[in-house]
Amino acid sequence: MVRKLFSLVAVALLTLSFAGSVFADEIKGKITKVGGEGREITVKSKDKEVTVKISGSRTTLEGVADRGALKEGQSVTVEYSGEDAKKVSVAK
Repeated sequence: MVRKLFSLVAVALLTLSFAGSVFADEIKGKITKVGGEGREITVKSKDKEVTVKISGSRTTLEGVADRGALKEGQSVTVEYSGEDAKKVSVAK
């Protein structure tokens, strides 16, 4: 009985961990505003504008060393869920 319960809980947690990546949105555009030394950025594309929070541990950064290197005018692709950025890729 305990094994079945443990297995059920493990499967549920694994499913929830993948759910965030399935429901993530994406925006490609330019950074129009950087706040809190890179902790928050606003990205504008042709048809929408999104403000996301950048986590030092939960956000993957590509093309920059750290979130402090994010600057206005940079072209980026941001994968996000709600107001949290999951991945920020800076074009070179």
